[in-house]
Amino acid sequence: MKLLCGQGRKAALALLVAGVVGACAADKPTAPTAPLSLRNPSAPLGGTSRFDLGRFTGDWVTRACLGPCGATVSFTQSLTGAVIETDTSGSRAYLPGNLGILRATEGDDILVVMWVDEGFRTAVVGTADGRRAAILDRQATGGADRITAAREILDFNGWDISQLRRVK
Repeated sequence: MKLLCGQGRKAALALLVAGVVGACAADKPTAPTAPLSLRNPSAPLGGTSRFDLGRFTGDWVTRACLGPCGATVSFTQSLTGAVIETDTSGSRAYLPGNLGILRATEGDDILVVMWVDEGFRTAVVGTADGRRAAILDRQATGGADRITAAREILDFNGWDISQLRRVK
């Protein structure tokens, strides 16, 4: 067996080290990824002072959304005063607070009602952690001016509206 010397030894050692490091990296478990945020966390996020639970409850059509969403969503009020959000992924209960801030009864989710028009026909909602947001409307079509305003509200509150998609 011939011994390597000079540059040959250095190259062989480099290949050996690279192979060991590569093998270790392949065996190393990957860390779970952080939850995806669709909004800039440094942007202000505020609920609307116009929020009125009695007028907000009922059925809504999701006209556009960021993150997971269903085509329709309904909000009801339980006998205990909790707000129940129900869509295709299930139901979530929130306790209503000031300015359209709804805090989950279980866990630490916060749903923010950022805007509703005067007639409670169009609304903008999103989670404080930036995982999801939606433009909701009482009808599947119409109200182009309100939908445009809703997009502007999302943008103002730091949401990445380039990711906004229509729901069919």
